Amino acid sequence: MENLKILREEHKLTQRDFAQKLGISKTTLCYYEQGKVSPSTEMLVKLAKFFGCSVDYLLGYQTKNVLYLDSFTEDQKELIRLVQTLDERKVLKVIGYIERLNDTPIEEVLWKMNKREEE
Repeated sequence: MENLKILREEHKLTQRDFAQKLGISKTTLCYYEQGKVSPSTEMLVKLAKFFGCSVDYLLGYQTKNVLYLDSFTEDQKELIRLVQTLDERKVLKVIGYIERLNDTPIEEVLWKMNKREEE
C-alpha cells in the first residue's frame, strides 16, 4: 500500500505519530505500508476517512486521489468554495498564508511559491 505512505508523508506524519493516532503499533503501520500485512476492512475505512480518499486509492486500484467532500467540515467546504473563485496568483498567496499558519519555514514557503509560479 504505497499510497498509504505517500499520504502519510504528505500530511507530514511520522510512522510513530500516525500509528498512535490509529491506535496500532508502528510495526503494524510499517507492514501496511510495505504491503506485508493487509489492514482489516474497518482499518481501511478508517484510513480512507482520515485522508479523505477512497479505499480504492489506498489499495492502488485508483491512480488519482479523489477527495470526497463529505470528509470535510462545513468550514473547510466553504474555504474550498472561496478558493475556487480566485485567480491562480491569489491561490498561491492563500497557500503561502496557510503554510505560514502551519509554521512552515518562510524559506520553504517562498521556494514552493516560486516553483509553482515557474510551472
